[in-house]
Amino acid sequence: MAPTFTNTQDFFFSTPLYAPQEIDYDTANSIFRSGHRVDGWCKGCGRESTFIYSPTSHSDLNSTADHKPHFSGTVYLKCVRDENYHVAIFHIRLVAGVLQKIGQYPSFADISQDQSKTYAKLLGSYASEFHKAIGLAAHGVGIGSFVYMRRIFEKLIQDRFDEFKDAEKWSEKEFREMRMAERVQHLKDHLPDFLVRNTKLYSIMSRGIHELDEETCLSAFNLIKGATIIILEEDQKKKEELARQAAFEKEIAAFDAPKPVGQTSLADLGVLYVQTGEDAK
Repeated sequence: MAPTFTNTQDFFFSTPLYAPQEIDYDTANSIFRSGHRVDGWCKGCGRESTFIYSPTSHSDLNSTADHKPHFSGTVYLKCVRDENYHVAIFHIRLVAGVLQKIGQYPSFADISQDQSKTYAKLLGSYASEFHKAIGLAAHGVGIGSFVYMRRIFEKLIQDRFDEFKDAEKWSEKEFREMRMAERVQHLKDHLPDFLVRNTKLYSIMSRGIHELDEETCLSAFNLIKGATIIILEEDQKKKEELARQAAFEKEIAAFDAPKPVGQTSLADLGVLYVQTGEDAK
């Protein structure tokens, strides 16, 4: 069963080709008309921008007896910063209420790779898996994209175990024998809260690899990608906060307040007293 259409930005700029979404007639009618505005990534600007919808060739939106919409054609989205040269083009197929992109320029991969540059620092050692997942999804390989997204999840878990195993005195043998949900609970104090609360994400990816078809995986790719970015963002914030705390703790421990000029400390008075007593003997 195809997921329900959520919003135009996700559909045009974050959903792979051929991934199906169910849409009702009223929603479709509000989208496929001239002047509709949508925010998204502009390759020409190299940043998020606002686009204005401009149909050029299309069949009119119509519906079946049960009010399920039909539409086919080409959608031009023109960037408000440069309507002549910054244009995104999408070929749309909408049959009996099931909406799909069947072609686009810039490609889904180009848009996603450009967007991922904003996450360059965030991705770090996970960048290779992330880019491969996007590339596969862009070419309609949903199951393969899940493989690489799942690797990010697994790598993050392993990285946190390796980072804290000595301090926490964890057993590698016991950790290897744990199921993924158990590993997450074992490391929960060192993992992003979003990941700990949503271990089902790993089950979705595993099920996609072993049980689901390409179409279903593609339809869920945007969900997996978005959740992964949230996890990495939260993980980055957690590391930055720990580093900030460690820096302040180091400064606090090393702080030695200078004595005001002309002021003698109690410790110095004690030394003077001892010396005075010895001199009096």
